[in-house]
Amino acid sequence: MIKKAHDLYYSRKYDFVEAFRVRCHRTLSWLQKSQDLKDDELDLKFVSLWIAFNALYGKDLKNYQLGDKEAFQSFISEICALDSNNSLHHILWDVFSNSVKVLLENKFTFNLFWAFYNGDESAANWEEVFAQSKSKAIKAMSEQNTSQILFVVFDRLYTVRNQVMHGGSTFGSQANRIQLRDACEILENVVPVMLLIMMENYSLDRTFGQPFYPYVKD
Repeated sequence: MIKKAHDLYYSRKYDFVEAFRVRCHRTLSWLQKSQDLKDDELDLKFVSLWIAFNALYGKDLKNYQLGDKEAFQSFISEICALDSNNSLHHILWDVFSNSVKVLLENKFTFNLFWAFYNGDESAANWEEVFAQSKSKAIKAMSEQNTSQILFVVFDRLYTVRNQVMHGGSTFGSQANRIQLRDACEILENVVPVMLLIMMENYSLDRTFGQPFYPYVKD
């Protein structure tokens, strides 16, 4: 799927405005880097894939007062609305019995678990909320509610992201191999499809915003 996105980009890149071209180019560069890494370099693979996702949705936020998580949820809603072929649903269905299911059943990807573990008594009901979250995801999948299942999945991925990016794990640690493996499998399947949907639906009226850090020539 990365190759398909790569080929579409290079066949159309001069049709794109510079801001969108930069967004696609950056995303593809990090997707390619993730593919160059070895299977035992899951930490670096995950970081590369998450940066690719960030490059895809990040925009100038001066008039867009949303936090990071709310920003990518808004992005997911927009992409799912454009996904006329239900490509994202098909991918999630294909991997649901494996990576997605395991990720959703893994308490270590659930932020409320960590809140309770670290002494937040208001999170004492984390097991109940955890079960509800899994049920919501399964119901969303059965109803082909792609945006809802992606909200739940990326909420879990965001916990993994925080753990890795904020120094909450040891490089190469066996303690988080399962969640990193599943997170990488999901991202390397979903992010290229999101990029394809954006390129296929690109127009001068839909350029997906200005990157927060645009390319600036000297």
